Amino acid sequence: MKKKNVAIVIPTLQGNGAERMVLTLAEGFIQQGYTVNIVLTLKRSIELKSSRQLKIHYFKKYYRWIPKIIRGIFLAPILDKFIVNRCDNPNLVLSNLLPSDRILCYSKLNTYLIIHNTISKQNNNFAEMRSIYTKKPVICVSQGVKTDFDRFFNSRFPSYYIYNPIDVDFINQESIKFKPKYHDYLVHVGKFKKQKRHDILIKAYHQSGIENPLILIGKGHLKEKYKKLVNNLDLNEKVIFAGFQPNPYPFIKYARLMVLSSDFEGFGMVITEALALKTPVISTNCPSGPSEILPKNNLVPVNDIEKLAQLMQQANNNPLIFSHPLNKKFYLDFTTKKYIDIING
Repeated sequence: MKKKNVAIVIPTLQGNGAERMVLTLAEGFIQQGYTVNIVLTLKRSIELKSSRQLKIHYFKKYYRWIPKIIRGIFLAPILDKFIVNRCDNPNLVLSNLLPSDRILCYSKLNTYLIIHNTISKQNNNFAEMRSIYTKKPVICVSQGVKTDFDRFFNSRFPSYYIYNPIDVDFINQESIKFKPKYHDYLVHVGKFKKQKRHDILIKAYHQSGIENPLILIGKGHLKEKYKKLVNNLDLNEKVIFAGFQPNPYPFIKYARLMVLSSDFEGFGMVITEALALKTPVISTNCPSGPSEILPKNNLVPVNDIEKLAQLMQQANNNPLIFSHPLNKKFYLDFTTKKYIDIING
């Protein structure tokens, strides 16, 4: 009988989309009868909830003193040995995010690199990206990410796209754990970083004249900057910075509307999470992801404050018009089987 054993490698399990995806995918593999081990390569930090107790290992190597250009060559054999010993020699290794990919692109194990964002839109060193992501097969989290990858990277290895999985049962169970103290509000869930464009969201919200409060969930280095913007626009009573929430699902479930304002995404998993909770979503039509999930009338051009304000106003007045069902292709069992197809070759 063929071994059913997967190792998923990621720097940390702090609260972001890639980390949530890893925990959800681990659950999907377990449901399909696989043994799953998670390996952390940067920090022993776990902020997110999982539906079960997982086998988590910490690759504690102080390697930041090693120049990035040779870090993978030096550490890959050590990490390979760690994975083989701790994870019972898995028949598939899935690497996530640059600090792990930088090492595992040199792995001798059956390794795939998962690309979580639109590489051409990030301020990365393209030469380094090419040296990493053309050494292994890659799995992109949306069709848009794959198109972007294929356009800019001429790899001899295959590329695939598999949507980020959504564990609808887990999300719905978590969504009723408590009820937020806020009422009849709009919500945005995402880290305070440039890509998410909270400045566009806040300015559009101000221009829309909506009286319903706007709840911002997340943390990040730009948070204080956006607090100043809120203060300058005299929105302190209406825009609420709710901080990082290990369980954001009640905030999403009870929201009147979710709004995304990103310049780019890899997938936009928070959109599918909202749809799983039957919360209407509007978003910028950014690369990549939103247009693969939402209909055209739920989308506005990137960086267009006026049109986002107009759509926010329309959706706030008639949220049901902007409701959209979650397609089965995003469900956990469907996406996990796509990964299993790769394993079975």
